[in-house]
Amino acid sequence: MRFFKDRAIKWWKSPRSGDNSKVDGPTRNMASSQVACVNFLLPLIEIPGALLATLKSIDDDVRSIVDISYQGKKSPVEFEWIGLERSLEGRRTRGTQTTSIDAFLVAETETGQKRAYLLEWKYVEQYFCSRPERAYKGLGKAGKTRRQIYSPWYYADASSFNPATAPKMDEFLYEPFYQIMRQRLLADRMVQKAELGVSEAKVVVVVPAENLAYREIITSPGLKERFPETKTVADVMETVLKQPREQFAVVAPATLVDSVEAKCRESADQWAAYWRRRYGV
Repeated sequence: MRFFKDRAIKWWKSPRSGDNSKVDGPTRNMASSQVACVNFLLPLIEIPGALLATLKSIDDDVRSIVDISYQGKKSPVEFEWIGLERSLEGRRTRGTQTTSIDAFLVAETETGQKRAYLLEWKYVEQYFCSRPERAYKGLGKAGKTRRQIYSPWYYADASSFNPATAPKMDEFLYEPFYQIMRQRLLADRMVQKAELGVSEAKVVVVVPAENLAYREIITSPGLKERFPETKTVADVMETVLKQPREQFAVVAPATLVDSVEAKCRESADQWAAYWRRRYGV
């Protein structure tokens, strides 16, 4: 809570969870993905080599973790990251009504490059809708605003979206593709502006292997029709990105826990035991 307060990060809250919006602190919802992300990564700062082990389970060419220096603070991991100056929407607020990423790390690779990791944490989220027209985010004034904000980044030369396989941004205006698209565009901007010295950036969705409702349902009718051979969200992203292996991944939290346990052993035992009990990994 102190980490978030020091950085003026907003906690996710919902009246359906009985949350009091006037109280500073996390949601009461025990299935909160934001809380799961913090419970996973923040304690690893105190365990030597643990954050490195986390990223090496995603890419084995990661050599070291680079501290993020921002507004007088230094940390190997940040939360609700929107970029150095403003979000894609032009806002400065972290954690609400803006494109942000649950967790953000920077690593140095074996070639000496700096690679940004944008980790989006999911727990029980699912976005299936029996009526896709209700889930479409391109309608009305809000849809027009979304196109005005994101289209210049989506269709730019620096965009990671392949114009040959992803010619229409509107096909991504369905969750979870809408969120993934915006976070990928945030990653593209980081690389284009070399924020924190990064020359590469990867969006990683951390979601349990058992959450098939997230992993295996193609919610966008357009994407589903054009790529009938794709079976998962990861399949779609592999098809539409210019460099899919370098720019996107889906990983189970169990994979990350296993890597930390294997590389950090006794020093991570207490953390791993807590995480396995708390989240059933």
